[in-house]
Amino acid sequence: MCIEYNEETLKKPMYRLKNETMIYEAGRGWYSIIEKIFELETAPVEEIRVLIEGKFPLVKFSCWSTEQLKSYFHHLPTRFVTFVYADKDFLQPLKDFLEDSGYNVYLNPTVTETAKYVDLKNHAVILRPPISYRDSNNQQLAKIEKVLVDLFMEARNVNLLDREEYTNIMANIILTYRVNIAEMLDYAHNRKIKSEIRNIITAFSGPLMRPSLRRSH
Repeated sequence: MCIEYNEETLKKPMYRLKNETMIYEAGRGWYSIIEKIFELETAPVEEIRVLIEGKFPLVKFSCWSTEQLKSYFHHLPTRFVTFVYADKDFLQPLKDFLEDSGYNVYLNPTVTETAKYVDLKNHAVILRPPISYRDSNNQQLAKIEKVLVDLFMEARNVNLLDREEYTNIMANIILTYRVNIAEMLDYAHNRKIKSEIRNIITAFSGPLMRPSLRRSH
């Protein structure tokens, strides 16, 4: 049996479900049955954030660490990496400063370079130029929507984890908490991996709904 419908026929029931708090907004055009919004632990990157802000108060940057996601790995990692995104002209001074502060820093390594000499030991920091993001202003601590997309890229670039582990992390987060799916996909579009991220999300998106993508059953 196939039932055809369009977005207009869904507006009233969706409005009622939102008013009755049976569903919740998960970004433009996306809804979730999960009420609790994901809150990313910031302690693992607070030290480096304060260091950078103190030395370069006028520079815009964002940072995150794999340690912030350790609770969502299937196999608990034994090493953590911090990523800092800032203007490319600022990366070399930042590298020099962080190395003087005791960090093991790599400046925008390629996949080949990573395989040859990147050592992901404690205090490892990888510096990258920024990718356009809708909430880039005043976001020194990266949001989960950005982190999950960046992690997908870095899983390949730095060989952090395999596809199965990445999918486990994504599933553990979006099946338990509410995140902004539209924001995540917008950023994935800017990183040229939107279809890959969307395929992962929709593969296990039981708590998520996007009427515009589900026109017939």
